[in-house]
Amino acid sequence: MTIIHKTFKILELFLDLGDYLAVDDISRLSGINKQTARRIAVALVEFGYLSQPVNRGKYSLGMKSLDYSGAIKMYNNIIRVAAPHLLQLFHKVNESVTMAIWDGTKTALCQSVLADHPLKVVPDEGCRLILYCTSVGKAIITGLPDVEWPRYLDLPLKQYTPNTITDYRALKKHINYIKLEDVAYDDEEYSLGIRGVGTVFRNEAGNVVGGIGVLGPTVRATRAKIKGYVPYVKQCARDISEELGYPEMPDGNPESKSQGARKGERV
Repeated sequence: MTIIHKTFKILELFLDLGDYLAVDDISRLSGINKQTARRIAVALVEFGYLSQPVNRGKYSLGMKSLDYSGAIKMYNNIIRVAAPHLLQLFHKVNESVTMAIWDGTKTALCQSVLADHPLKVVPDEGCRLILYCTSVGKAIITGLPDVEWPRYLDLPLKQYTPNTITDYRALKKHINYIKLEDVAYDDEEYSLGIRGVGTVFRNEAGNVVGGIGVLGPTVRATRAKIKGYVPYVKQCARDISEELGYPEMPDGNPESKSQGARKGERV
């Protein structure tokens, strides 16, 4: 049994029993020798997965486990809210529609509706989205302060196609333009033969929690056609944001109190 298997076996003891356990209990119930059990328990306390209120006392589940519970509930709620709006967007554009969720450190594709064409873009759900050369990724960057970008970008910027922006200063200028337009494009920047357009949606606090986009093959998704999708993409994002509690004025513009988040507050 590897150390990884032993670690998860110990965690599952606490999940199953929901009780305080001493090292002797952990060792006896898991079949792991006492010295190894103590070493694993100490490491789990350090990372917050277990708690030990008293030195050399019994262990219990730590608060870290609640982070996963909260994250799963948030993701499931976003997917539930967004699904019908993604379907409506798909019916308007008949190209592949994608949604990604931003968790504060990375963005992952989590939902898609595929175009009804033999030739279509098939997003890889669950994969990490490259922020600086995809439409949804670039839109999400607009919710980050400039000084925070290096933490979330793979520097130096890798060139995926001849159209990829690899100069950091050029990228900053490009993102400032996206902030004004509230929409981002991917003009064969991540993959040749694919164009896209995307924007973000927000929660009740005005923070970016994800983005939606439309992707299509360049033979069909011309630049003019992609620009024609912008009103539909923006409306879809507004509808999702509104259901997530983001305040809207009667004319569809966000309330002024959320302006700071749109101009780059940390999400």
